[in-house]
Amino acid sequence: MDGKIPERKIWKKIIGLLPAKQRLRFLWILVILAVSAVLSQLTPLAVGYLTDHVLDGQDVSFSAVLPVLLLILLVNVVNEVIKVVRRLIVEDTATQAEKTARQKAAASLLKAPLSYFRGHMTGNIHGRLNRSLEGTVRLIKLMFMDFAPAVTTGLAAIVTIFWRLPIPVACLVILVIPVGTFLVFCQISTQRGIRVELMETRADMDGTIVELLGGIETIRTLDSAQAEEDRILGRSEQLRRKEMRHHRAMAFYDCLKFINEAFFSVLVIGLSVLLASHRVISVGTVLTAYLCFTQLTGPLRELHRILDEFSECVVLASDYFRLLELPVDFSYLPDASAEPDRTAVRSEQAIPSADSIQADAVRPPQTPEKRFAQKDDSAKTKASQNMSARRSTPASNDIQIRGVCFAYPEKPDQPILNKIDLEIPAGAFLGIAGPSGCGKSTLIKVIDRLEQAQGEVLLGGQALSALSREALARNVALVPQTPFLIADTVYNNIRYGMKREVSPEEVKDAARKANIASDIERFPGGYEFRIAEGGSNLSGGQRQRIALARIFLRRPRILILDEATSALDNTSEKWIQHEIEKLKEEYGTTVLSIAHRLTTLRNCDEIIVMDKGRIVQKGKYDELEATPGIFRDMALGILK
Repeated sequence: MDGKIPERKIWKKIIGLLPAKQRLRFLWILVILAVSAVLSQLTPLAVGYLTDHVLDGQDVSFSAVLPVLLLILLVNVVNEVIKVVRRLIVEDTATQAEKTARQKAAASLLKAPLSYFRGHMTGNIHGRLNRSLEGTVRLIKLMFMDFAPAVTTGLAAIVTIFWRLPIPVACLVILVIPVGTFLVFCQISTQRGIRVELMETRADMDGTIVELLGGIETIRTLDSAQAEEDRILGRSEQLRRKEMRHHRAMAFYDCLKFINEAFFSVLVIGLSVLLASHRVISVGTVLTAYLCFTQLTGPLRELHRILDEFSECVVLASDYFRLLELPVDFSYLPDASAEPDRTAVRSEQAIPSADSIQADAVRPPQTPEKRFAQKDDSAKTKASQNMSARRSTPASNDIQIRGVCFAYPEKPDQPILNKIDLEIPAGAFLGIAGPSGCGKSTLIKVIDRLEQAQGEVLLGGQALSALSREALARNVALVPQTPFLIADTVYNNIRYGMKREVSPEEVKDAARKANIASDIERFPGGYEFRIAEGGSNLSGGQRQRIALARIFLRRPRILILDEATSALDNTSEKWIQHEIEKLKEEYGTTVLSIAHRLTTLRNCDEIIVMDKGRIVQKGKYDELEATPGIFRDMALGILK
């Protein structure tokens, strides 16, 4: 929780979440608060008037009292209606802010560098996001539904007290405010640290729970449920002790505040009665003064809660806006060579934040065509658009890799790829083999611009860095070993990521090519069958085949398979391999395939074998199988 943003900047950022129409509503809220504060003083004044001018008479009739009672009733009803209007305006403003804040946070996280997710637990990020969002919205509500009404009502009560009581007495009465406020700030200053500590501890607990739920099958298999229960119990007990330390301090300060309020209540009553007995003030003024005093002590009683929550919400809001300032992943940034006036970014620390390029946070990245179309000079615009079009689509689908090196930013001294040089002709079928940890998956991530490496990667003779994320998605498809499925229908999962409209016939044809059509037809509802989170209600092979159906629907120019058929039976694998070869022949698709099951690579035009981040062997399947080396050892089962 380092780097707290100043409160003034936080409010400026919160207002920035709202459209102009919503910002104007703050003025209406202030007007409503002023009117409500004035109306709240009419009841004490009416009670005083009733006591002095009506009940003081010898013969009191109900008709004389009725107008005053009706006035009190009307004032309270009108004030309550005003409060309802204020609440609806505040709630509408808060929900608008929450909608925008949630969308901006999602945009920031979805474009954050992969290193951020490697360094933070998913549950921790999720818990942190929810709490910071809640705190940001709660800050708006606290200000205009709790704090501002309490302050305006208190100020109106102070004016009434000074109006109805002698100034020296009024000054003595309102001493309850500085004394109570002093206690509140002591309470907040001593407890601020523990509140942040509790918040961070709960976030860690969230991360642990989500982690455990993700490994529920392994936990059950290893019968480690009791051990995990004990671990959670120990951490929960530590959290409970911190909370009790916090609650004990809160109870102590609450006691001091009650004593302060009781002392000044007695003082107000005593002084008012004493002054009334000496005819300095009337009996009605005694009641007015006491009722106004309760309008001071009521908000003051709540002030510790309001300011305490306010302090916590400022911390949460500061954390939320730091989420918006996460650096943008390098793959979303414009190519430095395409825009010479920008400085090339070589480290994640130098990457601008999602908040600093707000347009990217609220819509998909603009294509270079759109950027150039905004120029005034039509001739320059046309030339720029042509250049941009060339940058957005590779001329062909051959791949050239020159001197590529890579190490994770977290471990710069442990290279994963070491001077990789590789030429992959357009329409070729390249197999990639090697022992676990040799750099196979990292290499294909570099080709799909998921990781930033040193060296040069060219697609169709064009630098990979010159291609936008949109262009890469249009030309390159990567199917990982563990496919990503959303909690939605089978139909929507197959067409996931498609920018154009897709017909049901196309989806069914893609499913047939992925050998999943017959399975889908047996699902309840067929293509409308709803897949559970992560595809947990499907088998591993069904998940992989649905992911493979996407590539047949997309028909990419470059297809990368990262053990994408590892969960399939031999029949399904042969069927899909046949369909991939048809895709390759029909559309000239360049195919890269990683496989531990080496027979999957038998029909490759060429196979490269990697070890310790280097290419150590090249050749066709039969040649490599017959040559002593890593590939032969893997084929014989000597090396995994």
